[in-house]
Amino acid sequence: MLFNISYLIFWWLILLWILPKIGLVKNLGFSNLQIQCLFSLKVLVGIGFTLFYQYYYGSRNTTDAFRFYDDANLLFEVFKNDPLTYFKVIFGIDMQSDTVINATDQLNNWYKNHLHGVFNDNMTIIRFNAFVRLFSFDVYHIHTLIINLMSFLGLAALVNAIKNFGVNSKLTFLSILIFPGIIFWSSAVLKESLLVFVMGFLTYYGIKTISSFNLKHLGFLILFFLLGLTIKSYVAISLIVGFGLLLAFKFSSLKSRILIPTYLVLGTASVILMDFLLKLRIPERFYQKQHDFLNEIALSKPGSAFELFILEPEWKSLLVTAPNALSNALFRPFIWEAHSTISLIASFEILLLISLAIIAFWFRKQLNNQSTQIIAAFSISAVIILLIAGWVTPVFGALVRYKIPALILILLILNILVDTKRTTFIQKWLN
Repeated sequence: MLFNISYLIFWWLILLWILPKIGLVKNLGFSNLQIQCLFSLKVLVGIGFTLFYQYYYGSRNTTDAFRFYDDANLLFEVFKNDPLTYFKVIFGIDMQSDTVINATDQLNNWYKNHLHGVFNDNMTIIRFNAFVRLFSFDVYHIHTLIINLMSFLGLAALVNAIKNFGVNSKLTFLSILIFPGIIFWSSAVLKESLLVFVMGFLTYYGIKTISSFNLKHLGFLILFFLLGLTIKSYVAISLIVGFGLLLAFKFSSLKSRILIPTYLVLGTASVILMDFLLKLRIPERFYQKQHDFLNEIALSKPGSAFELFILEPEWKSLLVTAPNALSNALFRPFIWEAHSTISLIASFEILLLISLAIIAFWFRKQLNNQSTQIIAAFSISAVIILLIAGWVTPVFGALVRYKIPALILILLILNILVDTKRTTFIQKWLN
């Protein structure tokens, strides 16, 4: 126990020393002490998350915060006897070899019962934990520190990505850092924390590539897009769709009110056509994902389950249910539907988001073309994420996690929209 605490403090102090020296973090405008306090707050929330799930839910086998870490420990045992096989698993090399298959067959969560995305994101979080396990010496919260460093940098990258759109960097960073659902789910050893890291840098290099193209920006854009596919493929693809609109703005002379609906109609038609020609079976995938979710509910009977419309494996069903899916993902759970601590916090979080939106619109500034375009791009990406979550998710506990990337984009939009010079109470608080 003494070693665990001492080793954790040692790593914590190192990261507190390094973090304020990183360019993306320095650009936020905070003092070194403020940066260190904000990072420490995030780490403490991550530790609190672990304690909450440890004592509230109990079982390590069903809690994401532990089951992937425990699998990583099993994989680390392979390293002790066969380092080559361990690194093959970590980097995805020669995955069909007998030694690799024997190693991964020992893991409880390496394979999913149902796989509907491009990649299996269980493998990504297990690989992350197994790699950190090389120097964590089985001190769990070293993993909390490292994953918080990554998600903190991801949030900083998001703010740096939109610095040229008239935002207050401090306010923007604070709004996405301490928003309840975001700080709760992106501070623990979970996929969401890795997703925030990748999402931040994918957005940063996406906007950089479009505004000032060079091969370095493009290379990093491709790298983080591929990483995004291994965590939450639908988020990475949704962001790319938004970047597509920014490209259309750049190379088209059409006005926004014409270009945006044209892009949406042509984009939707193109996806449906590609689905037909390439036999991607997109509606069937959504139908099957929802069907699998409903079957799991029937077996486990979670307290946060709610009645959801039933999809059919066809495009018409997706289009007809889209408004319902969007409203479910954006506005639920309602307060009277909250039957757990997580759901109750999520319902108050929705009220907070609505309040922030009212303030942003009331004190909105006159937007230039660039700001209007980035708001449109982020809006399209956010809506796609919310639609996908709303179509397939009949459990509030999962829904509040799936929509985290959309919440981040919405908060970025509100920060671009609001004129902080007109909100003297915010200026005084920031100063």
